[in-house]
Amino acid sequence: MFDQSSKPRIFGMPPGIDFAESLVRGLENRCGDYNPADWARVEIFVNTARMQRRIRAVFDAGPARLLPRIRLITDLADDPLSLGVPPAVSPLRRRLELSQFVAKLLESQPDLAPRAALYDLSDSLAKLMDEMQGEGVDPDVLVNLDVTDQSGHWERALAFLRIITPFFNRADQAPDKEARQRLVVENLSKVWSDTPPEHPVIIAGSTGSRGTTALLMQAVSKLPQGAIILPGFDFDLPPKVWDGMTDDLKFEDHPQFRFRRLMELIGFAPQDVAEWEQTRPANPKRNALVSLSLRPAPVTDQWLTDGPTLGNLLEATRDVTLVEAPSPRAEAETIALRLRQAVDDGITAALISPDRTLTRQVAAALDRWDITPDDSAGIPLALSPPGRFLRHVADLFGKPLTGEALLTLLKHPLCHSEHPDRGAHLRHTRELELHLRRNGPAFPDAQALLAWANSAEGRSVWADWLVAHMTDLEVDTDRPLSERLERHIALAEALAAGPNGIDAGGLWAKNAGHEAQRICGQLQDAADAGGVMNAREYASLFAGVMNDGVVRDRDAGHPNILIWGTLEARVQGADLTILAGMNDGVWPEAPAPDPWLNRVMRAKAGLLLPERRIGLSAHDYQQAMGGADIWITRSKRSADAETVPSRWVNRLVNLMKGLPAQNGEAALHAMRARGDHWIEIANALSSPKDRTPPAPRPSPCPPPSARPDQLSVTQIKTLVRDPFAIYARKVLHLDPLDPLTPQADAPLKGIIIHKILELFIRNGHGPNDRDALLAIAEEEFTANCPWPTVRAQWMSRFRQIADAFLADEADRQAKARTIKTELWGETKVGASGVKLTCKADRIDLTETDEALIYDYKTGAVPTKPQQESFDKQLLLEAAMVTRGAFTAIGPKQVQAAAFLGVNAAMKTSAAPLDTHPPEKVWAELQQLFEAWGQHKRGYTARLALFSKTEVSPYDHLSRYGEWDTSQDPESEKLT
Repeated sequence: MFDQSSKPRIFGMPPGIDFAESLVRGLENRCGDYNPADWARVEIFVNTARMQRRIRAVFDAGPARLLPRIRLITDLADDPLSLGVPPAVSPLRRRLELSQFVAKLLESQPDLAPRAALYDLSDSLAKLMDEMQGEGVDPDVLVNLDVTDQSGHWERALAFLRIITPFFNRADQAPDKEARQRLVVENLSKVWSDTPPEHPVIIAGSTGSRGTTALLMQAVSKLPQGAIILPGFDFDLPPKVWDGMTDDLKFEDHPQFRFRRLMELIGFAPQDVAEWEQTRPANPKRNALVSLSLRPAPVTDQWLTDGPTLGNLLEATRDVTLVEAPSPRAEAETIALRLRQAVDDGITAALISPDRTLTRQVAAALDRWDITPDDSAGIPLALSPPGRFLRHVADLFGKPLTGEALLTLLKHPLCHSEHPDRGAHLRHTRELELHLRRNGPAFPDAQALLAWANSAEGRSVWADWLVAHMTDLEVDTDRPLSERLERHIALAEALAAGPNGIDAGGLWAKNAGHEAQRICGQLQDAADAGGVMNAREYASLFAGVMNDGVVRDRDAGHPNILIWGTLEARVQGADLTILAGMNDGVWPEAPAPDPWLNRVMRAKAGLLLPERRIGLSAHDYQQAMGGADIWITRSKRSADAETVPSRWVNRLVNLMKGLPAQNGEAALHAMRARGDHWIEIANALSSPKDRTPPAPRPSPCPPPSARPDQLSVTQIKTLVRDPFAIYARKVLHLDPLDPLTPQADAPLKGIIIHKILELFIRNGHGPNDRDALLAIAEEEFTANCPWPTVRAQWMSRFRQIADAFLADEADRQAKARTIKTELWGETKVGASGVKLTCKADRIDLTETDEALIYDYKTGAVPTKPQQESFDKQLLLEAAMVTRGAFTAIGPKQVQAAAFLGVNAAMKTSAAPLDTHPPEKVWAELQQLFEAWGQHKRGYTARLALFSKTEVSPYDHLSRYGEWDTSQDPESEKLT
């Protein structure tokens, strides 16, 4: 195939060439006279499975022939020459083994890191090991680094780094995957140096960015028929730039820097790189423009000298569109619209972006036209239905069961799946949810679930199944990983099967289920290396393992609408290429933080610098920019801030702006104009043609017969301040939905303290019975506040106010002959016929048979002006007492009434009975009810709330937000 040469055979393809098609064309040009056996002896190494499939697909297009051996570089681990190297240990097992050492280190030095980070630390150490083994860096190199200028952080990091030392160069244990790959490549290089193969051996499409791959490329370059084909080689880069790229710290982020390192390793110069075949890029002038824009920062002054040689930039950018959308959503919708057009045009379109959130938004927008893109990355297993279900089940162990956790699982589509009576399961789930919202408890147990089941027929079998599997999981001790995994999978399968189901329902079905089962199988195989762990550590470990799984379905997507990762831009071509998410921090991605080594230390140790990833991303960008039709898209704002354009887009824009003589500004304007045109179309498509006018401020007027005939004294305040809330609750009978998980909030605290004081008074205790008060408080907080931390806080605060309460209670009991608590009262109000009800916290009777009314307040105590205008609870209670509404005490004169603050302030606020005596208050109430009995009186939303920030539980029903309180209400008579 190749002529004899004393120099390495290095070929390159310029950016934008379809690598697979060009590779096959070059082989055909060189092997046209080969017989079938010769074709079969050609050996080609590629670095991704997708590239392997793509090359085979090009060969499959014809003519018929025997295929060359197309192998992955990683397949060398299966080469017969590798039989002498022990099999590699699974990456998961190695991480579990590391976790045991990390756990022991954290036990001896707890200040190094929290135990919750156990698996994350082990995973990070394993990745560092892989990198060191791939680059041939011995642990002693790290230990002996000169760190005199570093902080004390290095000593803490070194404690962890010493953990990995025993895993290097040990003959008594299996090597890691990267270590074994390097051993195989080294052995193969030795064999080839003694007996080189005579058939062609080609490495195609690799940049040699990893040490082991670079060693293989070095070995192949020395073979009699060895060759290397570099993807996206920049033939426009002048020799002076190549010669100047010598400093890793300065030039690592340049797209061609990895080739410069390869030149030093193999021994060739830029002029030694020949074109693999004569196919030209779609627009060579654009390639030259992009190449100049990406010149290394130290030599960007060359823009001034080389820029004028680019020629007319209108021609270079004729097929480039720049989309600068106002938001990520607008960007996604604009891209989706262009992909929709590509379907109509019958062309292939590739969306390339490292931003997985953006690509998912584009896929969701394409769903409008029933287009499912072919997403090469698939979806993370952890986000698939089986992945979510298994993670939810793992989170059940070692903690009390909450209503939220229970219903999250019960509502999951895999729970009780593939069963004919799943409708009954969903009905029971809905009924249980309503019960838990209304009645609790905060942490459902077997007793509570069985009590609910016994309250209606047809629930017993389902509830028994629930109780058998979902309760008593909080009692959990440290267990071996294998036992934890077994319990976890057994519980997940039982929940997926349902009460009468078999096997595991749909848990392990379809692609996602198969992948989940594979990952669980890997964990099971390596479980003996995991040691003993608690439930929390297991949940963290399992979530981390799930993140390694990916669910793909190559047959589900549209064949012409493709979503690629940045790596795939190197090896494939499309009629339309969309580079999306071109903002700094997205493309290129910000380097991941390294907990072990900084840039200088990495450079000294011979490890990869963070800029390496930026350089590879820049190379992917340069490759993609060589396509036929290019879109560059970005959003000007993220969810909360202005964005910064990608450094490569900035460079391109700045270069073009500085070349007016070459029509740079006009070309840039044309690029943006094409993008703005598509943004406008997408915006028009997403905007409703006929906008619905905003809702007016409601003031419904139901007929008098439909109006409430019973109100409590506390609801009078609501009637005055927010009448719409009374309409929604009393007329429409809509009650706010209680939260699924009760919270330790102020209302709950108030209920408990009211109960404490009621029991204290009812049991006949006096101001000297402090121990009795605290004993009752301890009992009530324990029974009704299931959150230990909050319970302790509330009990502590109650102890602090107990003395002040008892001191005031001495004065109250000195005035009282009889004390009544929790009294029920009701009476009709004049001609309106409305019944007024009240449950009084406490009414004391004096020696003169007069009433003293008290109401406990654990929150803010109403002031005198508030009581006079809005909060008339005590004034109304006094009026009811004088009319004998409380049958337990009969009609009484009211001597005084007061709100008693039971909080840190312990403030008391007396009712203004002197200015608002019961007769006056009652007359005002009659007038109020008579006015509300008229059909024209509307229940206005948010009529007189205390502040604009106050939230009404019926704001969503009144569509508050479409109107505000400055608008006059619109009355609507209802019949």
